[in-house]
Amino acid sequence: MKVKTALEILTGLAELDGYLNGSGDRKTPYKFDGATRLAIARARRTLRLVQEDYVDARNAALVELTDGTGELPSMTGTFESVIARDMVRTQHMKFAAKDRELLNAELQVELGVIAVPALALDDNPIPPSVLDLIGPMLKD
Repeated sequence: MKVKTALEILTGLAELDGYLNGSGDRKTPYKFDGATRLAIARARRTLRLVQEDYVDARNAALVELTDGTGELPSMTGTFESVIARDMVRTQHMKFAAKDRELLNAELQVELGVIAVPALALDDNPIPPSVLDLIGPMLKD
């Protein structure tokens, strides 16, 4: 799977803690059996490591592309010259290309699966957008 896919799954799994049901700002937990909760927790742990590695690599690329400052100059505002503006644009384009490369990198990670019936979709109002994000882990 690609790093981007792994990060999307992590985002979706983070939404499985519960939902706001309109009665305050506390989440109502989804009702999953123990095995499903454990599968979600294990996958989240694995994917957080992927996320940490991605952030470290992204930050290292940013430091490298900015000669150690770790911060891209703003694309807005005034520039001393057209050449200065083009240099900033080039830095942003190089960083965007490196970020795409990092996100498209293939990785081998074992997440396990979540059986669709275990999500108890009739009882748990899990939004379709979340189901989409965790789709690669779902098994009919």
